Amino acid sequence: MENDKFESVVGNSFYGEIEENRVFPYPAFSAEQSEMAKEFINAFDKLAATIDYAKMDEEAKIPEEVYQGLAELGLYGMGIPEEYGGLNLDYSLYCRVFAQVCQWDGSLAVMLGGHQAIGLKALLLEGTDEQKSKWLPRLASGECLAAFCLTEPGSGSDAYSIKTKATKNDDGTYTIKGQKLWITNGGRADFYTMFCKTDHEKNGKKVEKITAFIVEKGMEGLSFGKKEDKMGIRASETRSVYLDNVKVPAENILGAEGKGFKLAMNILNDGRLSLGAGCAGGMKTLMKMATMHAKNRRQFDRPIAEFGLIQEKLAKMAANIYTTESMVYMTSGNMCRGMQDYYLESALCKVYGSEALWECVDMGLQIAAGNGYMKEYPYERLMRDSRINLIFEGTNEILRAFVALSGLKGPSESLAELGKISDVSTALKDPIKSLGVLTNFAKKRLSKMIGGNMITKHHPEFNEMASKLSGQFSDFALQAENALLKYKAEIIENELPLKRIANMAMELYASLSIISRTTSILNDDNIPQEKKDYCLKLGQFSLRESYAKFKKNLKEMNKNMDSTIKSLSDDIVKNEGYGLDIIDF
Repeated sequence: MENDKFESVVGNSFYGEIEENRVFPYPAFSAEQSEMAKEFINAFDKLAATIDYAKMDEEAKIPEEVYQGLAELGLYGMGIPEEYGGLNLDYSLYCRVFAQVCQWDGSLAVMLGGHQAIGLKALLLEGTDEQKSKWLPRLASGECLAAFCLTEPGSGSDAYSIKTKATKNDDGTYTIKGQKLWITNGGRADFYTMFCKTDHEKNGKKVEKITAFIVEKGMEGLSFGKKEDKMGIRASETRSVYLDNVKVPAENILGAEGKGFKLAMNILNDGRLSLGAGCAGGMKTLMKMATMHAKNRRQFDRPIAEFGLIQEKLAKMAANIYTTESMVYMTSGNMCRGMQDYYLESALCKVYGSEALWECVDMGLQIAAGNGYMKEYPYERLMRDSRINLIFEGTNEILRAFVALSGLKGPSESLAELGKISDVSTALKDPIKSLGVLTNFAKKRLSKMIGGNMITKHHPEFNEMASKLSGQFSDFALQAENALLKYKAEIIENELPLKRIANMAMELYASLSIISRTTSILNDDNIPQEKKDYCLKLGQFSLRESYAKFKKNLKEMNKNMDSTIKSLSDDIVKNEGYGLDIIDF
């Protein structure tokens, strides 16, 4: 329906529409933002250069002097308003400073992100004046650390199935009983945003909903498990949190009772964006190391940087960084402009960034060859640290389904009148009643088939690619409608087409972000021509890569082996593994 369209760029792509005013001009850093970012980055780099990260990884501990050094820089309060002692950085500045932390070390980034991006976010979003006054100054100064407590042994991706229960007492307090799993900053934090089931009445029946509470370290009944021995990000604190009849006052409720699930999802939306920014930072470190090795390592009497297969890896690593950055800061810039519905963009930034980083880790280690496999060099630590990004704050599989289903909701409402009659063929049985609906439907379909919106604000260097991209938006919207008409309500259970829909949405957003950013660079008279040429090549290569990925997913919407995959997987599960031995078959 026309009035229900998403404010987001990604949301509108499901209609085949391009809102150019939300894409052009690219939301580049202002002079003031650039100056502030450089100031914070330089200050952090001085501290970061003094830290022994290999030792931190080996001992699985962040030294106390590092915690204190971060506090002195004000980095615990990057997103906290100045009135509470914070730095009040906007979304873009926060992402850029956080990316710098990630360039140095994953454990530091996870600790800070667990504190700021998710740990104290509920307090910022829904806290009362009294709650904010009590906690935010201490959280901003680093006196207190925050933790976000949602995951449980039986509920990971299925967050609504949590079992931790807060029971209301006669005196108005609540008693919390349950367990939380894999909590970043667990044990170290003083402030815990705790999500619990609470009882409510609906239509005369008792129902359970989720409510968020502040649980304070030191409350009777609150305890912690041993520190988890993790593959990567080993220096960060990760523990189970146990609540054995912890009594919490009613004034510790965050937001409205029963509204905690939506609050948790909104918090994770913010965290995913900064995670994408952090992945870009990690890629820069890997690329610097790989480039220096390729430049200085000689084989067959020349640097290995002169060999085509090494050059291809370096080009792909640079394209991964350029694309991730373009997506992240398009999103953060639009958030600074006032965009409210950014959950699709932030999810795609997390998915794209985490997978691009993992690809860069693999390519960087391959360039380093034998050196990369040795603990003497940081590649293996970076590989261990990077793997978690594809899992936490929503696995990439769950986020793909989330993006596809959320995006399809808009077109499904546009097809609502058709849906009431089951499908188009049934509608034709009542042509008088359905004529107007079907006529409008046909007009929109025809518009998409012949090409809807055209991109017009790009630089002339991108004429060919912009024309192709306009066609891709139409192709995508048609496939979204086709999927709804084919699967109807069962689309929820068909994850393979959902994956392709999410992948296509991701590549469309990536391409728009690349064209917009590069157009701004090419149009800026203050940027040296050498840098413009470099960015143009980066943009062209990145767009070519994105176009190929989009076309692959588009083709597989109609020609695939989905039924074979399901049948084969059923056999594998039945066999409890591979089920074959070469000596028998």
